[in-house]
Amino acid sequence: MGLSRNVFGVLERTALSHARDEIAFVYDGDARTFATVRERSLRVATGLQRAGIAPGDRVAVLLANGHEWTEAFFGLAALGAVCVPVNVLLQPAEIEHVCRDSGARCLVVDERSRDAVQALPSLPEIVVGVGDVRVDHDGTSIAYADLVAGPAPAVWPGGPELDDLASLYYSSGTTGLPKAAAHTHGGIIWNSYHQLHDLGLDRDVRYLVVPSLSWAAGFNNLTLALVMLGGRSVIMPTGGASPDKLTEAIEREGITHTFFVPTLLRRFLEEPALLERLRASSLRWLVSGSEPVPRAVIERLAAALPDCRIVQGYGLSEFPTIATLLRPEEAISHSGSAGRPLSITDLAIQQADGEIVRAGEGEILLRSLATMREYFDRPEETAAAFADGWLHTGDLGTVDADGFLTITGRKKDMIISGGLNIYPKEIEEVIYRLPGVLEAAVVGVPDDRWGETAVAVVVGTDLDTAAIADACKEQLASYKRPRAVLVRDEPLPRNPTGKVLKRELRPWAADRIASNSKTGEKIA
Repeated sequence: MGLSRNVFGVLERTALSHARDEIAFVYDGDARTFATVRERSLRVATGLQRAGIAPGDRVAVLLANGHEWTEAFFGLAALGAVCVPVNVLLQPAEIEHVCRDSGARCLVVDERSRDAVQALPSLPEIVVGVGDVRVDHDGTSIAYADLVAGPAPAVWPGGPELDDLASLYYSSGTTGLPKAAAHTHGGIIWNSYHQLHDLGLDRDVRYLVVPSLSWAAGFNNLTLALVMLGGRSVIMPTGGASPDKLTEAIEREGITHTFFVPTLLRRFLEEPALLERLRASSLRWLVSGSEPVPRAVIERLAAALPDCRIVQGYGLSEFPTIATLLRPEEAISHSGSAGRPLSITDLAIQQADGEIVRAGEGEILLRSLATMREYFDRPEETAAAFADGWLHTGDLGTVDADGFLTITGRKKDMIISGGLNIYPKEIEEVIYRLPGVLEAAVVGVPDDRWGETAVAVVVGTDLDTAAIADACKEQLASYKRPRAVLVRDEPLPRNPTGKVLKRELRPWAADRIASNSKTGEKIA
């Protein structure tokens, strides 16, 4: 299988082949064939072109999961416009930042985000409303139904090249305002192409798409790769990822593969009856990532689902979305690892002294044909990110002599106490093994003597902070032990992609420490 000329070409090759009548996407019981998706995507391209959108223009796509999202993505790819996925969980100020920062000329919005969009002080010049959505503004308003009402051309002329910009994926913004990872058509295709081999995909795969399609992993983990093959993706509604609904979908659709974020894995472990149903289902691959997966969670799931391959990996919005993978047969000998690099990933470590090595401890560096081209309109940050010819991920880890990567945390989350480095993940792994712990995060708080010290923030039921203190004392060096364990009643703060916002936890923990809260047990 050769590479397509652009991302739309991936769909077109399948839609014009013997797989044209095979089902590409299923959403809310509505199944669409590859031929249908191609035709409707070309209608989107034609309609936007008629409205004045040209190659290179940015189009913000603020849609919940559904057929309109995939049609918009492929339609923009055909036209050569740049897709700017916008998470529907964002607030008006965050949406405005994405639209303004990307310079979007057009915004596509559905009912879920209509009120948020209407609250924006300014809007792109063209707004496309899906369904009954109408947005009052000074520019051009178009109904999505009218956009796709015209005929689709039998042949789409021209189109973008592999080096042309295809999408802007905005980062999670865990440390500040999100910035856009700019991806070319070639980078997106390579990101999916390698999954065919590395994940052993074939046309019989039935993939359940759980994350929002606006996330980099939502559309670029397996989904686009299956379009290459003629496989099927079943799309869950945005916000519909409760364990019972997911189990029902897996059973109903004969799902073989899916992707669950770590928080969802933990929710399933609280539902033994649902795990038993999964055990009897068609599910054979369960992939997890987006943040380090607690070792205890993987071990419990593997025991509960012996016929399902529990696979964990490491990737990022800057791509590859799956850069490393720990295969089930490696899980015992390399427990806690994120696995080894996949076929298009070159992995290295930059040590504290600046030396770049293949094995060691420090910041994780990547090189790949799939990696982003740049941070959009941020030349200084782009230069810093690609210093020394490697993508500097900002993540910390260790690579052993056999090439296995273990994530130790974020560079900005690392705690330096008395000149010694403390990696929060190491402490969190200890805490997650204890009864009643649902969520745990370790942050650094100011300390007059040591500069900063570690504090554990825990969410759960019937928590025994003394037992947590004892476990840390038994398993961790003295300088790594949290100064306090703080029990939090509400869930940990997270960004729209589910990552813990430690920037919000730090002042919360510091205030609790300063006020001598009785909910925290001191650790000797």
